[in-house]
Amino acid sequence: MARRRILWGRVFASACVLIALVFLLGACVSSCFGGDDNNSSVSGPIIVSTPDSSLTDPGSSAVDSTPSNPSSSTLNSYTEITVEPAQIYSGNLVLVNNSYASHLSEEELALEAVAYAAGKPDCYTVSYPARTLLNSTALTSFNKLMEAYFAATANKEIMVNDGYLAKNAPKSTEESSCGLSIQLHLNKANGGFGYITNTSPYSWLYDHMADYGYILRYPEGKEDLTGNTATDTVIRYVGTPHAKYMTEYNLCLEEYLTQMKEKYEYGKGMLHYDDHIIYYVPANLTGSTTVPVPNKEDYTISGNNIDGFIITVDESN
Repeated sequence: MARRRILWGRVFASACVLIALVFLLGACVSSCFGGDDNNSSVSGPIIVSTPDSSLTDPGSSAVDSTPSNPSSSTLNSYTEITVEPAQIYSGNLVLVNNSYASHLSEEELALEAVAYAAGKPDCYTVSYPARTLLNSTALTSFNKLMEAYFAATANKEIMVNDGYLAKNAPKSTEESSCGLSIQLHLNKANGGFGYITNTSPYSWLYDHMADYGYILRYPEGKEDLTGNTATDTVIRYVGTPHAKYMTEYNLCLEEYLTQMKEKYEYGKGMLHYDDHIIYYVPANLTGSTTVPVPNKEDYTISGNNIDGFIITVDESN
C-alpha cells in the first residue's frame, strides 16, 4: 500500500488561519462585553448635580444649574421624604395676600410677644406691647437687625406699630395674619409720631435688612403684582438667602415664587446663591408629597401656601 504524502505547507497555513480566527474571536468578545473598566456602567445612589456648563448672571453670585453629569455633584446623594399636605401652608416663604389667606392658627405660627422677648434691645419701641406678636424666628432676626441699626446710626426712633394681627381684627390685612410681617412707624425724639421712610438715617435699615432675612413687602413699581400700594412701612421675614436674592434682583415675593416654579423645579434647574442651593418641588394637592432632600441636616422646607415647596440647602458648612 502506498503511503500518503503529508503536505506540511498546507498544515502550517491552516494552523495560521486557525490562530488568527481565535485572536479575532477574542477581540470581538472583549469589545462586546466592555473590557475597559473606564467605560463600564456602575449602579449607585441617585445624584443631584450641576451641568458641565452653567449660566451665571453677570455681576452676581447666582448660578442656574440643571442636573446632568453625576460626576460633577453639588449635592451628595439624596433621599426622599414624605411631606404632608398641610405643610404647604407653613414656612418662611408662604405667600399671603388678597388671593391666598393664611391657614395657620396662632399656635402653629409660633408667635412671641415683641416687647417682652428675651434679648430685645432697648433701641426701638413697641406701640402696643400687650398685643404685638411675631413669629419667634422672625423676631430673633429683627432684634439682631435693630441692634446693628443702632450701632450704625445711634438712632432710637423706630417703633414697631404692629406685627401679627388675626383675620378680621381691626386694621388687619391678609399679610398681617401670617406672623412674619412687621409694620414700622417712628417714635420721634421730639415726642411726635410718624411713618418711616427710606431716608437717612432710616435708610440704613433698608440697605441692610436683607442680611437679616427681611424684604420690603410692598416695593414701588410692583403694585400690580402685590395688589397693594407701595409703602416703606411693611417689612417681611423670608430668610437670608431669599431676601438677598430678591433684593439684588429687585423681585417682590410674588415674582420670586413664580421664578422658583418656572426656572428651579427639581430635576429641571437649581438656584445656587450665597452658599445655598434652592429648588422647588410641586405638591401633590390630593395627598402627601415625596420630596427629595440631601443626606445632610442643613436644609429647610417651606410651603408657598399655593401649590408646592421650596427646599433651601445650606452649603456653607
